[in-house]
Amino acid sequence: MAGASLKIDVTITGPDTLARIDAAMGNTAPLLARIGEYLQGSTRNRFGAQAGPDGTAWKPLQPRYQRRKKQNKDKILALRGYLRGQIHWQPDGDDAVRVGTNAKYGAIHQFGGTIDKPARQSTVHFGAGKAKHLFVKRKKAKRSLQVTVPAHQVNIPARPYLGIGDGDQEQIRLRVMDWLQGR
Repeated sequence: MAGASLKIDVTITGPDTLARIDAAMGNTAPLLARIGEYLQGSTRNRFGAQAGPDGTAWKPLQPRYQRRKKQNKDKILALRGYLRGQIHWQPDGDDAVRVGTNAKYGAIHQFGGTIDKPARQSTVHFGAGKAKHLFVKRKKAKRSLQVTVPAHQVNIPARPYLGIGDGDQEQIRLRVMDWLQGR
């Protein structure tokens, strides 16, 4: 996964548990599928809760961006729902599950960072004097102006959506124990 992913190693201890795990390790694919499906769903649910794995609320949107956002104005990381929809899991060998996204922008939202935007030329299209919108598409423009957009930076705060919280750890433990008892 090129965008952002997280690998978690789970350790289960106990004398009888270790013997059962050793006997059951022949085919871990069903267990990895159970854990992967759970973590995919848990990660996607964070977009509704607008909080990270530890329960900390995501930083709010900048007021300027929120005003011009056309869809999901009150939602963070959810312009059209693409990032949430691109959360997937995959097995990583015989003993691990990888959960993440292949979205190019997945890492910047997970870890935060600064994007440097170079200077560029652009054409701005204006509506009529009493138009509802100042800026319009070219075909509705009454006049146009060539402008230079200066170089600038865009700072994106970290809004972690990947990870395992306390509730996730317990759910993984329950799935592992259920899988071992069914063997």
